[in-house]
Amino acid sequence: MYELQLDTKNLKKIKDHQYYLFLLPVTHTNQKDRPTEYADEKILKTYLGSGSNRSARLHSDVLTPADTLMSALLEYGDEINDWSLQSAVIQNGYRPDDGSQGRNYLRIINQTIVNNPKIFGNLKFPDSLNTEAEGVLGRRGDARRTTFQNRVAEAPGWTRELAQQLFNIVDNAYAPRGSNPHATGFVFDLDFSIYQNGKEITLGANTAYNRDALKSAAGTWLNKYAMKFDFDSYDTGAEIWHMEYRKWQ
Repeated sequence: MYELQLDTKNLKKIKDHQYYLFLLPVTHTNQKDRPTEYADEKILKTYLGSGSNRSARLHSDVLTPADTLMSALLEYGDEINDWSLQSAVIQNGYRPDDGSQGRNYLRIINQTIVNNPKIFGNLKFPDSLNTEAEGVLGRRGDARRTTFQNRVAEAPGWTRELAQQLFNIVDNAYAPRGSNPHATGFVFDLDFSIYQNGKEITLGANTAYNRDALKSAAGTWLNKYAMKFDFDSYDTGAEIWHMEYRKWQ
C-alpha cells in the first residue's frame, strides 16, 4: 500500500548496496499537534523494536507506534532492496533539556556562521552573549528568546537582517533550551545511508545532507507516508529524519 513509483534508470549501486533515487519531492512544514510537555524520565524506556540501536529512549506511549512505522519502512526496504530504507535505525530519542542542550545550541550558532561566509563574512558571534545562548530561551515568541536575538542584532558588526538570517538557519536545525522537542520523549531522529555523488554517506542528522536524503527512497517515503503512522517532521525540507509523534496528547 505504501509504495513508491520505481524507475530502474535511477538505480545506483555501491558494492553490495543499491539505492533508488527520486526527484526532489514537494516538502512540507507541520506545526500541528507538536509534542510540548517534557517527559518524566521515570517513564522512558529503551526502544527495542524494529530499527532499534538499543540505546534510544522514548516515552512508553510511543514505543508501539514507532515500531509500526519502522516495521513498515524496513519491510518495504527489503521488498525493493533499497539500502537507504534497509539501513534505517532510530538514532536517538529522549534528550534532556539541560546544559548540554544549551552548549550544543551555541555550537550550532558558531558552526552556522563559519559555514556561511557568503552571508556572515568574517563576523563572529559575540562572546558576551555566550552564556545567554546556553541558557533557557524558550519557544519562538518567548520574551527571553526575542531579547536574546535583539541583542545579537545590536552587537558590533551585526544588523537585524543578519541576525534574522542566522536564526532562520539555526532555529530550523537545533532548538535552544526551553523548546527542546526531544525532551518530550515523543520525538526521535532516524539515521540511514544515502547515495551522494557516487559515494555512500550516513546521515548522522546532518542538515547539509537533507536535500540528498529527500531524494533517497527512505526520505521520499517518509515525506509521503510518515503521517499515515501519525509521525511527521516540523519541516521535511529541513530535517526529513526528524520524527515527532502527533497523537501524544
